[in-house]
Amino acid sequence: MEGFWDFSVRTYRTPGVSEACLSLQNDHGADVNMLLYCCWAGAAVGPLEGELFNRASEFSAHWAENVVIPLRDARTWMKHTGCDPDPVPTASCMALREEIKTVEFAAEKMQQQVLESMASTDRRGSDTPQQILGDVVANLLLYAEYAGVDAKDDVRRKLSVIIDAAFPAWSISDIRGALDI
Repeated sequence: MEGFWDFSVRTYRTPGVSEACLSLQNDHGADVNMLLYCCWAGAAVGPLEGELFNRASEFSAHWAENVVIPLRDARTWMKHTGCDPDPVPTASCMALREEIKTVEFAAEKMQQQVLESMASTDRRGSDTPQQILGDVVANLLLYAEYAGVDAKDDVRRKLSVIIDAAFPAWSISDIRGALDI
């Protein structure tokens, strides 16, 4: 199993995934790193239960709230209104915005490294693809509940896009079946 960071980068770059993730983030308050972690952990370690889920969720929420979101908010503000030509020169402001984007990216990578370090990557050797899919879906639905995301059909369809990109060998009909859509 690939590491969490490589898994996330590969999955997020797949067409449709960034839109699904950002919609879940912007419309429902989900943490994209936790969505991807739930998928990765489902395949790497199985169901996120009890202490592991609590530690990962709490760490991720605090890190996002205190580090990632403030950086994202500053970068977004600068893009839309903060880099007007008066009084800050636009070129200088946009250069600073790019530096903030780099730091935001580094903060998300650090978040993922900590999340990966929380999980043991020893899987049972007899897991079938159906068992792993069940673990991935269970992890995502557990996180949705934790985050207060109502996992209606539109949310489940977006989750299916993420799962399909993360695990391209699985059929979309099996994925949708596991998500009850």
